Amino acid sequence: MIKKTVMTTLVLFLLLVQTAGAVGTDTVEALLKGKLDFIFFTLKRNDIQLEKKKALIVENVSPIFDFSLMGKLTLGKKNWSGLTKEQRKTFIHTFTEVMKSSYSDKLSLYTDEEIVILPVQKANSKKVVIPTELISKENRYAMNYKFYKSKAGWKIYDIELQGVSIVKTYQSQFNQVLNEEGFDELITKLNHIKV
Repeated sequence: MIKKTVMTTLVLFLLLVQTAGAVGTDTVEALLKGKLDFIFFTLKRNDIQLEKKKALIVENVSPIFDFSLMGKLTLGKKNWSGLTKEQRKTFIHTFTEVMKSSYSDKLSLYTDEEIVILPVQKANSKKVVIPTELISKENRYAMNYKFYKSKAGWKIYDIELQGVSIVKTYQSQFNQVLNEEGFDELITKLNHIKV
């Protein structure tokens, strides 16, 4: 048992791009790096079609996201508490599918980009923010992956692109639809995005 734990720790350590900037963040960084490596390795494969690549990536990467928490955060406490149990279930399911579909669609834009994991700047025992840079031929994009420690391990609950939070962006849009048109219309709009 101890040998297995030591080997697991060693493997995770070897996966790191560099030593983590704060004590205890190495596991989170290794988790992210492993997923990012898988994404870019799969995108560069020539033996499978793009749709198969998308399916493989979404299947492999989805478990690192807490789509349920992300969905709740996009609605905010007030809106979330105002939903019935059935509405909450419907929303989380729909939101999760939208997130997966959106991510899958963006994979089509891949050319030769690379991602670099930067030193961790914000970390405590429950939350870690891992900054990265997406580098293309002409541009660099700052991306922050926000993790929290759940009962099932470290999960992403938000991503910032160039300082803009995905959760806050959706929150603003969802609040407007809920206030002006109601829950059913929000689900209709989200289902339209998936198509």
